[in-house]
This record gives sequence, C-alpha cells and structure tokens, in this order.
Amino acid sequence: MPQPQLTSGYTRPRIRSWLSAVAATILALGVFVESTAKAPADGVIGATSEVNIRACATLDCQVIGSATLGDSIEITGDIVDGFYPVRWYGREGFVFALYVTPPGEAPTFIEGDNSCNRVALVFNIGIGEEPSQSIVDTLVETKTPATMFLMGWWAAAYPDYLTQLDDAGFVIGTHGDQQLFLTTLSDEAIADDVSNSVSAIEAVINRDIDQYFTPYAADTDSRVQAIVSSVGLLPVGWNVSANDYGPDATEAGVYDLVTDNVYPGAIIEMHLDGPATEQSTWLALPRLIENLQEDGYEFVTVPDLTLPCVA
Repeated sequence: MPQPQLTSGYTRPRIRSWLSAVAATILALGVFVESTAKAPADGVIGATSEVNIRACATLDCQVIGSATLGDSIEITGDIVDGFYPVRWYGREGFVFALYVTPPGEAPTFIEGDNSCNRVALVFNIGIGEEPSQSIVDTLVETKTPATMFLMGWWAAAYPDYLTQLDDAGFVIGTHGDQQLFLTTLSDEAIADDVSNSVSAIEAVINRDIDQYFTPYAADTDSRVQAIVSSVGLLPVGWNVSANDYGPDATEAGVYDLVTDNVYPGAIIEMHLDGPATEQSTWLALPRLIENLQEDGYEFVTVPDLTLPCVA
C-alpha cells in the first residue's frame, strides 16, 4: 500500500532538533479557525515544520515561499477556500489555514471537509495486548489507507511489527510515550513524554516520524495541544470511536458504533492491541470497509483528510 502523495507541500518534519528546547520555550499557537471566522490581525505557524505560501488559494498554485514552525505571519483578510491571504516578509500570497493560528491558542484537527465523502481510520496502539496481525493483513489486502498512532514504549517492545507497518506505507504518528494522563502533568513532563515517544519511534523506523499526535485516553486540553504543536506535531482528535479498547468489546458493538455515527469528514478511532481485538475490531473491520465503501465513503489518511475536497 503506497504512501499517499500529498499536493499540499507536506514533507516529513525535522522534529528532533526542536524537542530539546520545548520545556524551556512553549510557543503560543492557535486553534483551527473555521471558514466563517473573521481573520485575526496576525498569526503563528504551528503544528508543522514548514507550510507553503502560494500565489493563489489552491493546492496546485505556484509556491512563492515557505514559512517555518514558529514564524509570525500577517493575515490580511478572511479565509478563502481554506486559505488565509497573508503577507510574509514582503510577499503576499495564501497559506493553508489549518497551520496559521491566533497567538495564544493551539491548532488541532478533529474532522475534515464534509463536502465530500472521505473518512480516515486511525489506530491508537499501546494498550499492551498482543497486536493483531489480522487487522494489518485486512488493511493491506483491501488497500485501505490508515494512520497509525503508537506509543513510544510499544515501538521499543514491538520493533518488527512497527517496521512492518512502516514498510506497508501507513502514516506513523505518535500516541505519546507512556500511558499518562497528560493534562495532569507539568509542561516539562508533557514535553518529555512527546520527546521520548518521537525518539523511540524514529529509532525503529529510521526516519522522521509523521507530524501527527493523538493523546492517550483522549486526555487533552489547550495547554497540552500548545506543547505538542510547538514541536511541529498536529494534535488529532475524533468524533467517532469504535470503543474497542476494553475486554467487553464485540464485533456487533464496533460495527454499530461506527456505522451509526459515521459522517463525511469523520476520523474513526480504533485499536489493534486490545484484550478483545480479535473478537471485535478484526471481525468487524472487513464488513465496515465494504459497507462504508458501498455507501459512497472513501478511506483516506489523516494527512489527506486535512486537505480540502477537490471538486
């Protein structure tokens, strides 16, 4: 299953060089601004190592510059088709709005554009049970894209499995390092957990991690998101959960929760190393993939879902 080629200028971030300074300097970033919002006077580039500035408000328009993590940028008008008009070092152009945010807040991504029938499967990994080979085989055999969020301790414990995920072309993000409720920790401890997870994952896959993060047990707030964003990782959430992490998860429960709640642009959260995974998620997954596709849904990765729908 090949890695999707993004037309947004997305490149794998250089994260390790920023992490050592996180505990001392937490950048003030901003939340994703909806398309109906009025533009702020200025913004900050966050949750990505680099974002292209284009000559017009489309992803295939000429790139006239690239702003990097933490850069201040002047916003000159309201959002146009998902892009802010901006002025940056004397250049005027357009930048993808997800990564330009008002100072003092933090970017986060919970759902995609609802004007087309795309959905994204994400798997949070780190519960601790034996990971399911059946789920990976199903995704590969059906050529279904998915985004994997794994914990740092898990990467060290299952390096061969992680290598298999990476070789298969799945997007590899982080789910933190340990099973910690981040909102209860200090800024430094949050930064350390993120840093440790990135280091552990990169040590196995031998490349830069993809720039996406999900919180353990969905435990997050604006402070956690700001710290995560300040090192070039996009905090990712979801509105549709299979609720498949516990011992009581069932095939019918997983299937019904997803099909009853799915909608265009949804991120669907699942697990592949829970105590009941083989009796729940694995059995439900082939039917979910087939039936959602029959209903007109297209499965994409989280990076793809962040992009606007193309007419």
